[in-house]
Amino acid sequence: MIITNIGAQEFQGSAFYLAKTNINTDFTKNIPIERRQYVIDRIKSNSEKNYQLDFNNTGSLFYEEQRLDVSGSSGRRSSWMSSMSPIQGTLYRDYSSKMFVNRVELFGKFFLIKDTLPISKWVMTAESKKIGAYTCYKAILTREIPQRVFGFGRQSENADDDKPKMKKIDIVAWFTPQIPVATGPAKYNGLPGLILEVSAENTTILCTKIVMNPKEKLKIKVPKKGSEVNLEEYEEIRVKKSNEMREMFRRRRSGGGRPGGRN
Repeated sequence: MIITNIGAQEFQGSAFYLAKTNINTDFTKNIPIERRQYVIDRIKSNSEKNYQLDFNNTGSLFYEEQRLDVSGSSGRRSSWMSSMSPIQGTLYRDYSSKMFVNRVELFGKFFLIKDTLPISKWVMTAESKKIGAYTCYKAILTREIPQRVFGFGRQSENADDDKPKMKKIDIVAWFTPQIPVATGPAKYNGLPGLILEVSAENTTILCTKIVMNPKEKLKIKVPKKGSEVNLEEYEEIRVKKSNEMREMFRRRRSGGGRPGGRN
C-alpha cells in the first residue's frame, strides 16, 4: 500500500481497490462449443477490476477505473458480462442526507437508482491487523441474498420464479478508524472508519493505495443521466430483463442459432 500527503489539513482522499471474483463457469457447457471459450475468457476478464473511491467528510464517489477493451466485443455482450459482476456502476453517497445515487447500465440502458442508505448491523470483533500503515478492525455482517443462477437453457429454468430462493452469507470487512469516514468500496459502509478490505461470498475487494488530501481538490459529484428509479423498482426491471435475455438464448438454442451471433 502506498500512502501520500497524510499530513495535510483538509479532510479528503482517494482509496484504490482491486476486486477479484471467482465465477463458476460450469454453466457454459450449454453454450455451443465454438462460442464457449470466448464466453469463458470474457467472464475471466470481468472477474478482476480496479476501482477508485473519492471521499470527504460529507460524501463519497465509488467508480471503476477505465481500461481499454481490446477484445472487439459489442456493447451488448459487454453489458451482459458486466451484469454478472457484483459491483455495479458509479455509486455516490451523501452522509448528511443519508441517501445514495447509483448509476448503472442494464442491457444498454442507464438507470439512476436513488434511495436511502441502508442501515447495516455490523458485529464488531476483537480481531485486528495491519493493512499497509493502517490498523484495521474486523466486522461481520450477516445478510440474506437471493440465489442468482447464471446460465442458459435448462440450468436457468428455476431462475424465473417470482420469489427466488434466499441464502445467508457472512460479509467480513476490515476498517480503519484512522480515516474516520463511514464509507467503503461498492455498497459497503456504516462502520466507524474507512473499509480497506471486504470479502463477500466469492468476491474480495482489497485497498492497494491511499492518497490523503491531494493538492488538487476532489470533485465528488452526483451521477446524472439515466432513468430515475428507486431500488425496488430497479430490481423488478433487472429480473424482468434478465428473464427476457434467458428466454432469447433458449429460443436461439432450440432453433439452432448461437447466443450472441446470427441464426
